[in-house]
Amino acid sequence: MLFARHATSTHVASSAGPSRSLVWLVGLSHATNHFVMLIFPSVLLLVQQEFGLGYASLGVFANVALLGYGVGALPAGMLADRWGSQRILAIWLVGGSLACLGIGLSAGPVGLVVGLAVLGLVGSLHHPAGSGVLVALRNVGSPEVGRAFGLTGVLGNVGIAASPIIAATVGVWWGWRSAYLVGAIPGVFLAPLLWRNYLRSSRNPEQRPPARRRRLAPWNDLTLPLLLLFALETLMGFVFQGFSTFLPAYLSERASIPGLTAARVARGGSFASLALLFGGLGHLLAGRLMATRYREAILLVSMGFTALFLFGMGATDGLPLVLFSIALSVGFFSLGTMSNTFIAFHAPPHLGGTAFGITFTLAFGVGSLASSAMGVIAQRFGLPAVFLSLGMVVAGGVALALSFGHVVGAWSRKPTQPAGAPLHGPHPSGH
Repeated sequence: MLFARHATSTHVASSAGPSRSLVWLVGLSHATNHFVMLIFPSVLLLVQQEFGLGYASLGVFANVALLGYGVGALPAGMLADRWGSQRILAIWLVGGSLACLGIGLSAGPVGLVVGLAVLGLVGSLHHPAGSGVLVALRNVGSPEVGRAFGLTGVLGNVGIAASPIIAATVGVWWGWRSAYLVGAIPGVFLAPLLWRNYLRSSRNPEQRPPARRRRLAPWNDLTLPLLLLFALETLMGFVFQGFSTFLPAYLSERASIPGLTAARVARGGSFASLALLFGGLGHLLAGRLMATRYREAILLVSMGFTALFLFGMGATDGLPLVLFSIALSVGFFSLGTMSNTFIAFHAPPHLGGTAFGITFTLAFGVGSLASSAMGVIAQRFGLPAVFLSLGMVVAGGVALALSFGHVVGAWSRKPTQPAGAPLHGPHPSGH
């Protein structure tokens, strides 16, 4: 039944859930994931200079990695449910390091594109598996779920911001291949730590994955609240790709910020720095707010303000535009932590990885269409129309947030009923 929700474990998070050190390992894996995936945009002009490729060919190279990154997320989530999330995280870290090493040793464009394809596929393992680890903290009413997602989100933003700066600097001084060799280093240290933690937890009966995780995922266990959250994540993935692609150009055109138009290699780095400074604040703030009784209302209000920030960006220039951009970064990244926390609350215990696999396949897959779609709008109507259009997309997300709150009973909840609490009793399927 779509309207049924799942009872959560009664175990205390500290005994059955991942330790704080494991949450940090997931966060560092998140940072590594974004770091290596953003190396290519950071050294794109250096690759172009060496091989004499046009932007169309370079775009195909980037799309090869992003396609694998999106398409691989769903099977990655299913593998995490069958084999264990920590094991899949360790596999991604080893595979990512090997892919970076292969790219760093490649001799021509064929080796580069093959390496990018492999990197995208193994990189797709992180988000479903990492989120699956955090699902173990899903005791409803516990602040640990939101805070764990907030911490890993902040560390992911560190990777986003660090990659353009480090990769571009290394690439300029020692060549773009050296940037990938640097990208291979974190996984070498993190993979053994995760694998050791996996072996230790597998010997602990309380932390051993349940047998149900090893059977095929029953799709009828995906409830209506989850389906609404999937739709919300799809919209937000589209919005992220749209505004992150055109924000640097828009700021250089309308905000009169020196250097943005000239620093072509650091084009993505300008937004990444903004994400680090202010997006991380959004993750931390959302992690705290998700411990309150009014989570669904906070999600709804945050969606509304995010739409207003995008409308404000499309209608202003100069300093107001910069301030709206900062506000958008805080608001948008806070929504990521909120939606991930809600998915952790509502995902069936045996389908945590699969649920996040669906989430990231939709977000990355549909999101990849935003750059071309918003490019057409920018070409025909100008860059302000991009942000006004994205604001209308987020307005659709407001309707989804309203529907989500209605389905989970948030708008009719009694004062004594905790926010986000599932209906008591087992799911009809017996899980």
